Amino acid sequence: MKRWCLLKDSDGGRGAIGKKKMYEIVVDGNHMTTLWGMAEKPNRQTKVMTYSSEQGALFAAKTRLIEKQDKGYVLAFSV
Repeated sequence: MKRWCLLKDSDGGRGAIGKKKMYEIVVDGNHMTTLWGMAEKPNRQTKVMTYSSEQGALFAAKTRLIEKQDKGYVLAFSV
């Protein structure tokens, strides 16, 4: 299993000034799970995608990682 966690300061939409946004990508076999939401709250939105191979899931995860970093997210940790 591989996991990446990214953080970003909220851009102030909907009264969230000063809050942190969290985006997490988890690859387990041929499944890629993304979780996102406010870092200060335990509730997260989740999406699971299934690929034909683990390599496909890893490629999709790395693509998503780059997209989020381009939008201002900073890698907090990866395991």
